[in-house]
Amino acid sequence: MKSLKERTATGIFWGGLNTFSQQLVQLVFGIVMARILMPDDYGLIGMISVFTLVANTLQESGFSSTLIKMQAPTKEDYASVFWFNVFISLVIYLILFVSAPAIAGFFDQPVLVDYSRVVFLSFVFNALGIIQNAILTKQIAQKQLAMVNLGSILLSCVLGLTFALLDFAHWAIAIQAVSLSFFRTLLLWMMSDWRPEASFHLPALKRMFPFSVKLLFSGVITQLAGGAYSLFLGKYYDAEQVGYYTQANKWYTIPYSIVYGIINTLALPVLSEISNETERQRAVFRKMMRFTAFISFPMILGLAFIAKEFILVMVTAKWLGAVVILQILCIWGAFVPMYSLYVNVMISRGHPGVNLIFSLVNGCLLLATIVATVHLGVVKLLLFTTAINLLTLGAYFVVAWRLLRFGLTDFIRDVLPFGFITVAVFLVVSILLKPVDNIYLLLILKILLSALLYVGVMKLLRVVILEEILGYFSGMKRKFAVQKKNDETK
Repeated sequence: MKSLKERTATGIFWGGLNTFSQQLVQLVFGIVMARILMPDDYGLIGMISVFTLVANTLQESGFSSTLIKMQAPTKEDYASVFWFNVFISLVIYLILFVSAPAIAGFFDQPVLVDYSRVVFLSFVFNALGIIQNAILTKQIAQKQLAMVNLGSILLSCVLGLTFALLDFAHWAIAIQAVSLSFFRTLLLWMMSDWRPEASFHLPALKRMFPFSVKLLFSGVITQLAGGAYSLFLGKYYDAEQVGYYTQANKWYTIPYSIVYGIINTLALPVLSEISNETERQRAVFRKMMRFTAFISFPMILGLAFIAKEFILVMVTAKWLGAVVILQILCIWGAFVPMYSLYVNVMISRGHPGVNLIFSLVNGCLLLATIVATVHLGVVKLLLFTTAINLLTLGAYFVVAWRLLRFGLTDFIRDVLPFGFITVAVFLVVSILLKPVDNIYLLLILKILLSALLYVGVMKLLRVVILEEILGYFSGMKRKFAVQKKNDETK
């Protein structure tokens, strides 16, 4: 059996390939669809996103993360969680189905009645694949998850684009969202051997409930706080403004999802496996944090750096209203993968209650800030909420210090240098490219020069994370060469 280090390295490789491939497909299809559709088409899906996000969290009920953390879940545990999730998802769908007219009335968008009823089907499909996803995640089976995610995204994007070309407008986005959930669940069932037994054990749920309920409330609060943007924007602004925010959030999600996808699917199972070895867990956590900072700052802040050129070249000037929104989202977004690591270490050490308190405080602060600033405009609202998010991140330093002796000074030493180097690289590139007027050339040169200069500085400083990444790929190359030689001698 492979060691934890080998499984983690393999997981990072396949996780990276998985998320990069997913986002590349979504980027290509997203660009084409954004050229076909209008901002107000995306505004409709943005208005109801808070209901979808919260419903998905309620339906999952925190049990998925609990199963991943458990050392040896039984067949009864898996079956009970599966049937409970299916039941809850059907109940929530029926509630939202009946509530559709009220939701449409709140936003003064009659089309949302039928539209929301179709979109909400997605979390019913999601419920059918939760256990298979949890099992593959627990096994760090990133190769299988990569095939599931890439396959489902490719199929749903083709379907969504087909309907967009057939002039179905906002319905193309709804069809893409629902088909993504359907295809992902179908592929999860194909990749996993697990099948639900026709049994339900209430004691199994009772045993997991004290832990999972805290994760549930934390997730609901987080999704409510995040979804409040679209909720309030949809109430106080027109569909076009919500569309700008929705599209900016979609583009920001591309680099964020690559970083988050690599780290988050590995963090909980890996940290849970060594939760009783404090020093070892601290070392793994620090390495994960440095690796996250190494890729998060250049990728996510890099999108902010090229935002204007990217929007103009890829989706045309009709989306220029999304540029500043995208840049602000990227500021906080660069720190979100690190925030998720703090959450995972708390869960792995059995402290979901602390995360619940933090989520509640942060959610209340965000909601109060949104209510107080929504009349100031989208940009100022996002600036204020970004400041709140960055300030509340400090609370996690205290908990990390108590659990792992990893505090603010460690964060400054291990993480912030990557941020400072990233910003310095972008400043240098901006100065060098000031004479360039061609928007297409400017976009290409910004990306190439920034990447080369960033890697060059890291190589010059002999950054350990970069050396380990290069060493891993070198080892893979040697392993492949040995395997090829052995095959030839047979």
